[in-house]
Amino acid sequence: MWKPDERRTFLFLLIFTVLKAQQSNDAQEGHSGHQCDCMEYWECISAGGKPYSYCDYSNKVCCFIDQNAKTVGILPRRGKSTSCGQKGVDNKKDGFSEPGEWAWHAAILEKPRDLYVCGASLVDEYWVMTAAHCVDDFVDSQSLKVRLGEYDVLRSSEPQKHEEFQVSRVIIHPGFDNTSLLHDIALLRLSSPAKRRSHINTVCMPGNELTEKVLAASKCVVTGWGKRNERSNHSVVLKEIIVPVWKNNDCEGSMKLQFGPNYRLPSSVVCAGTTGRDACDGDGGGPLVCEKNNHWYQIGIVSFGIGCGRPNVPGVYTRVHSYKQWIHDVVLNS
Repeated sequence: MWKPDERRTFLFLLIFTVLKAQQSNDAQEGHSGHQCDCMEYWECISAGGKPYSYCDYSNKVCCFIDQNAKTVGILPRRGKSTSCGQKGVDNKKDGFSEPGEWAWHAAILEKPRDLYVCGASLVDEYWVMTAAHCVDDFVDSQSLKVRLGEYDVLRSSEPQKHEEFQVSRVIIHPGFDNTSLLHDIALLRLSSPAKRRSHINTVCMPGNELTEKVLAASKCVVTGWGKRNERSNHSVVLKEIIVPVWKNNDCEGSMKLQFGPNYRLPSSVVCAGTTGRDACDGDGGGPLVCEKNNHWYQIGIVSFGIGCGRPNVPGVYTRVHSYKQWIHDVVLNS
């Protein structure tokens, strides 16, 4: 029978020995702290890598990725920096985007007439992420397809040609409630892998460092083909709108004025927008992204709103960070 202190000592020595052996093996293979790649833990294991240690004081890990590792998605390779969340072109204007700028924005279409269903975002070479309310009526994935690299929906010929993918699976979060729109998130698996192009790329997943305080000071943008306001037509080119992110307490106060004093804002949502700057009809399922160190991280999925751009009424988005584990499990196990 192990005594408590003896068992603790044994486990400590065992873990220490394993880590030392791992470090020794890595050293023999030519790895060092300067040669590994710093990235999110989720990206590391999805790329077939091995988390080794934390990078300085950040939440990122030093990841070793074998050159022969089989990747799950369009993720960093050994010797290359993280490339998710990098725009195709850098447009400084606010309003309409440039072709290829928001390279992860996807369109979900209903076959056979290619009817627009919702926006989405490319999070992995086989997966796009959207709102559950967009696809909960499409139990049969064969009726949907995904278009990447789209910009102008009226033009069949563009300098950067869009690419289309069949959908093999539609996975809706098991806790999704179509009435309250709680857990409004879904993943669609593509039947064939997407390839990185100048106008097609993955968005970055948010980490713990994107706190409420950091987001309040960040540049955040919502994109989509929706209306610019309640009275306008849907946009034919992908639009972009810079929106401020709200503190949850402030958002809950605003929503109580709309839904009554007993309303409670779920911690799994994030709010953004201001007068004249908001997601609108047609933007559902699309990404809300924020910039950090020249990379764009998706913090929200367009879920619902009350009108568009009304004073003191923000739009409500599914908070992506709240579902990172679920996303990770689906991508790795499906």
